[in-house]
Amino acid sequence: MTAITDISTTTGVPEAPHMIGGERWLVRGAQSVGGVALVLAAFGVWVAPGAGIEPDLALFKLGVSVALGFAGLAIMQAGRAQPAVEFEIDTLRREVRLVRGSGRNRSFVSRISIADLGPAEVHGNMARLWTVDGSLVAEVAMSDPDLRRSLMGALRDAGKL
Repeated sequence: MTAITDISTTTGVPEAPHMIGGERWLVRGAQSVGGVALVLAAFGVWVAPGAGIEPDLALFKLGVSVALGFAGLAIMQAGRAQPAVEFEIDTLRREVRLVRGSGRNRSFVSRISIADLGPAEVHGNMARLWTVDGSLVAEVAMSDPDLRRSLMGALRDAGKL
């Protein structure tokens, strides 16, 4: 998470410990195993015992092995983990941004104005930001006093506390 305050340009803040989408690792693992199995099957078409290279079957075997290889590679690529979604709180522009990736590969998932958020909850150094419909946008660990003051001011100004 990155917080941009009126005092500093960027301040890194650790994300609160919680698990989002824990069941996805099982699906990604199954996709990777299935993709590897298809790629090995594409190779196995040619090296299996009794798999001769008769001219009448060679073209068919080539088509099957290419199809299995491409399908396996596509499934393995689909099983790759997406970069985690991070959030940025910009108290100058009064918005919360959800971004994926970093550097040149950075893309915005969504951008929400602090005024458009639902009520915020603050418990000690933790703040939870909710949408109007009740879904969680972000959990913020406010360990930096400047960040805490800036974020609390922005939430109070917007009437969210």
